[in-house]
Amino acid sequence: MTRKRAQLSKAIQRDLERIDGTRIVVAAVLTITKDQAAKYELAGLTLDSGKLAVAEPAPPPHACGIWAKRNLDGWQEKRKDLPKEMRDVSSWAPNWNGSGHHLVTRSVEAWQVDHHPARMLTLSATILEPLKDGAIVRFRIDQPLDRTDVDFAENLQFNLRLLREIVGRSQVYCADMSDEEFANLQSVDWELIPPGSADRVIAQLAESKATTAEQLEVASERLRVLERLSHNGFIVGHGKFARYFGARFGDKLLVLENLEYGNAMYLFEENWEELTKLRRTELIKRRDPKVHRLPHLPGWQSAIRELLRASR
Repeated sequence: MTRKRAQLSKAIQRDLERIDGTRIVVAAVLTITKDQAAKYELAGLTLDSGKLAVAEPAPPPHACGIWAKRNLDGWQEKRKDLPKEMRDVSSWAPNWNGSGHHLVTRSVEAWQVDHHPARMLTLSATILEPLKDGAIVRFRIDQPLDRTDVDFAENLQFNLRLLREIVGRSQVYCADMSDEEFANLQSVDWELIPPGSADRVIAQLAESKATTAEQLEVASERLRVLERLSHNGFIVGHGKFARYFGARFGDKLLVLENLEYGNAMYLFEENWEELTKLRRTELIKRRDPKVHRLPHLPGWQSAIRELLRASR
């Protein structure tokens, strides 16, 4: 039977094009606070004596979802893209005289079936950088894939779905990246989203298990304010900046927001690609006249409009 060919998304194909070498690994880098540790317990993250800690690599348990179950048990897939085939089905029927049973066999049309064995892939959690109230954590499907293999696309799609099911995000990386290189990713992949796509921004933010309904409501409110400011597109962060979003105004101006209600909004007049790699505490210490910090106090909506007019 011909194997069904997996179709990778264009976004994943673009990510693969940026990776040198043939060995690929599926991973996700998330900033997790201590009070969110319980949400990632099945992914191997625990809270030990007030600090985030990780368990030994292991296959994700059944409770994680359908892809974790398939990883442990295998599964059968009906091939509805192929014509049905005749199949003999047998069952026991009672004899007419009521003494015993006899075997009855009949032919029926049935879908062809692919049998997928258990993969037993292991998931590991690694603390890349401890933070005051949490840590930057790398979750990874430990078995690397070779992009020259004939089943690469199918295996990659499975690994992406498995990790996304467990931690809410999954991306492709070079399998030979060190922990230090993962820790230094910073804001490598800001995702640019066109104007009028506020719902898409919310959907992207909602992918993380660490995001609450209250935070999404706050983000939606702030996006409505940005939407009315004639911007050139939204921006959403990944990795260390997965909780950040904002809007661009021309080539230089960027307004950056955070999911946390108490955090301030930032406006960068230039070099935002480099400045957004800095920690929030470093930004505050710099006292850079090209970086404006705007707390969410009453009237902040009018204040951001004034800052934009003055900066353009």
